[in-house]
Amino acid sequence: MTTKNKKSFLEKGMATAAPSFFLIAFLAMITFLCIGQFVMPDERDMMVTECDEFEAQWQQILENGDRVDVEVPGDIDAEWGELVTIATTLPDDVYKGECICFRPLWQDVDIYIDGQLRESYTTAHTRPFGKNSAFRCLFVQLTEEDAGKELVYQFSSESKYAGTMRTAYIGDYSSIWFFLMEEYGARAMISVFLLMMSFFCIIVCTVFRVAYKKTLPLTYLAWALFICALWMFSEVEFRQIIFPNVSVLTSVTYWCLMLIGFPMILYMNATQKGRYIKIYAISAIYGAVVLVVGTILQLLDIMQFVEQLPFVHVGIGATILCIIGTITVDTYNKKIKEYLAVGIGIYGMLISAILEIVLYYINVELSLGTMLAIGLVFLLAMAIVRTGQDLLESEKKKQEAIMAKEAQAKFLANMSHEIRTPINAVIGMNEMILRENEDETVRSYAQDIQSASNMLLELVNEILDFSKIESGQLEYIEDTYHIGTLIQDEKLLLNARVAGKPISTKIEVDPQLPSKLWGDELRIKQVLTNLLSNAVKYTKRGNVTLTVSFEWKDKETIQLCFSVQDTGTGIKQEDLPQLFDKFKRLDLNKNRNIEGTGLGLNIVKHLVDHMQGEINVESEYGKGSTFKVTIPQRVMDKTPVGDYEQSARENRDENAPVQKEFTAPHAKLLVVDDNSMNLTLLKALLKRTKIQVDTAISGKACLELAEKQKYDMILMDHMMPELDGVETLYLLRADQNNPNKDTIVVALTANAVEGSREMYLEYGFNDYFSKPIQADKLDELLIKYLPKSLVHMGSAAALPQATVAESTGSSNSGGDSVETAAAVNTQGNTSEKGDTSVAIIQEVIDPFLVIDKDLGLSYCLNSEDIYQEILVGFCEQVEEYLSPLDVAFNAENWEQYVIITHALKGNSLNIGASEFSKLSLKHELAGKERNIELIKEEYPLYMEALKQLFEKVKGML
Repeated sequence: MTTKNKKSFLEKGMATAAPSFFLIAFLAMITFLCIGQFVMPDERDMMVTECDEFEAQWQQILENGDRVDVEVPGDIDAEWGELVTIATTLPDDVYKGECICFRPLWQDVDIYIDGQLRESYTTAHTRPFGKNSAFRCLFVQLTEEDAGKELVYQFSSESKYAGTMRTAYIGDYSSIWFFLMEEYGARAMISVFLLMMSFFCIIVCTVFRVAYKKTLPLTYLAWALFICALWMFSEVEFRQIIFPNVSVLTSVTYWCLMLIGFPMILYMNATQKGRYIKIYAISAIYGAVVLVVGTILQLLDIMQFVEQLPFVHVGIGATILCIIGTITVDTYNKKIKEYLAVGIGIYGMLISAILEIVLYYINVELSLGTMLAIGLVFLLAMAIVRTGQDLLESEKKKQEAIMAKEAQAKFLANMSHEIRTPINAVIGMNEMILRENEDETVRSYAQDIQSASNMLLELVNEILDFSKIESGQLEYIEDTYHIGTLIQDEKLLLNARVAGKPISTKIEVDPQLPSKLWGDELRIKQVLTNLLSNAVKYTKRGNVTLTVSFEWKDKETIQLCFSVQDTGTGIKQEDLPQLFDKFKRLDLNKNRNIEGTGLGLNIVKHLVDHMQGEINVESEYGKGSTFKVTIPQRVMDKTPVGDYEQSARENRDENAPVQKEFTAPHAKLLVVDDNSMNLTLLKALLKRTKIQVDTAISGKACLELAEKQKYDMILMDHMMPELDGVETLYLLRADQNNPNKDTIVVALTANAVEGSREMYLEYGFNDYFSKPIQADKLDELLIKYLPKSLVHMGSAAALPQATVAESTGSSNSGGDSVETAAAVNTQGNTSEKGDTSVAIIQEVIDPFLVIDKDLGLSYCLNSEDIYQEILVGFCEQVEEYLSPLDVAFNAENWEQYVIITHALKGNSLNIGASEFSKLSLKHELAGKERNIELIKEEYPLYMEALKQLFEKVKGML
């Protein structure tokens, strides 16, 4: 038998045989115990001597000396505080060590034998306050000489027990205690069981509260059970051998009775979701008054706890009536289904509570909490059932929330990829303008484009960070920033926002404002952008004014003040308190056509509060609003900003990014991306570095190149048809003969949601580089990972001419791709699985063949040369994708189908074929949602449109 089989055998044995063995052994042990206890001889006589009831003829001695017979146990006619004297004759056969146990109840007692005081009990010296004695067992030790003598028992009580005599016992000390424990042990065991259960529930609920920041209603019921159990335990007959001072314990007993209603009220209020809080408040206030006033009366020895019992019972009764009434109302309103199990448990508990009070007043010794305990255990069982249902429901909602969060993360990842890719093109191409154009006017425009693009990128990043805002994990990064540049950026965005609207803008800046501050520039911009956007959004005509001022807070800190004033619709005074609520839009009837989710001002409030600032609003409905924000900022340069526009230009020139110029003519870099536009951009950005750049438009092409030569670094896109970046990396690393199995591979992707870096590192990438590509960041990445011996800091002009000349021909001459696709027969047959029986009408296809050249040029900075390159790249990719797309459709490989249609969607939009891009998006979403019926129905149309578009684009070259 192999090791694996042995392990499997042991696992099966532990899973089946061990539980069966345990169950059989346990049942055998219980059976043996029962037979032994009920069949075998009683051995208790070996341990204790006999204990009997002290049966004697008792006579009451009246004040005039007369004697009358009385029944003991029983009630003797006596007033509160009256001294009662009864007498009897001791047996003739008293032995040494024998004793009589009396059980006085709230009575002061003196016991005489033959006129000699043998025992006296009062709480005068053992009770911290009050005067009445507590219930206890009082032992009178006897000797052989006491046989036949007279025993006189005197007692008095300021309670309803003024004439009560309970059963007395005779025997030795131990036997009496054992008898009492056997007689009343069940009640003690119940109370201990309740204490353990309640304590366990309290611990579980506390752990749940710490872990999930939520208080379970069961917590209150557990405390009610704990108080009831403590009350019962404090009333057991043999409590003297457990507690050193029963007089103090008696006060705790009555406090338990006074407190027990509070957790029950809290439990019901939580269970009924606060519907009857006013009713429960009345009961709670009465209970609080009884507790406070009753304690004071006891402390001052005015009225004892035992005399206050009727008031305590009224409070408990009122709580019972409130609970019964509210449950009845909920039953009538059909809301009892929210807590049906608890309702049943409550009725059972209330019935037991009523029986408890009745038994108390008719002096049945079964009382003292037994009935109430039974009811509470029943209620606890029902409450646990309800709590289990709630937890299951919570777990269900938690799983739904997790699924929703995963869906949100997936959405953000897709949105990141879709939005950041065109931003990448804008920023990258603009970077080329800044590098290669010397015209100051053009450079000024390009700098504005760069600033606006970066702001757009920041806004996209903020959207991606929204989950962080919700979870309180949004990052705040403080650094030195130039206030003039910040205001200039906001001015550009404001002017773009009001373009085409009859709105004038005005920016007023205090010229004495310190030019450089320390704070979170991005978050301040986010605050201003939201406020200015709102002002424009709700202003149809008029003006929007941004005022920037400051006040010195101390020598190093100012209160930076922003005021955004508009002449828009204004806000109603009654709506102002809800202004910063999340997802709250005010005056919907008037503003229903205005875009927005209602998150902007909520985010502003969150950011301002975090930066320890304040935000206030003044508004007059119909005339406009003014938002004022003050944020403390540390001053880094006290030089006045003056003309903020001029200051911003000077600061921009002074702090223009110093490019870490370098060359690496002997370095070999492989860039893998299915989007030829990205490859073109990367090659253009790296042109000045003289790096030998090879490109591949698929994972397969990457692997073919990697087998032929060693690269110093590989940039790998993630989402590619056939083999995606992750699969390509796995195959590259797994091939032990591949010269690039240990080469640095960096994930190049537009997927920039939280956790992406960690995900790609787990996949095996050495690092993660987020699109859109920023030239300076790309340079930093290359300098970090390329071999130090190959990197020469400085421009290409600094290199010897021979070195430069050596690198000119080493890059792959194949352009954007080394993978040559076979020519595609554009008149080929459609898939056999397509609906070929339906003729494809050319009129249906024609709209998808429209190419908006202006739109395509807009993605290429209106450069005809770049546009032509994009058209070439589109044709090459269509040639590559046609056959794999048909194969994926026929094989029903919908994952590959989605990847290809996703690429076609972006590439067709780049050339200006927006309608075909929409058609590709339709097929991409159908593939993701597995809408196979739609794909099969429209696939012939899609393929024919793609082929004709391909022919049209070739004609444009």
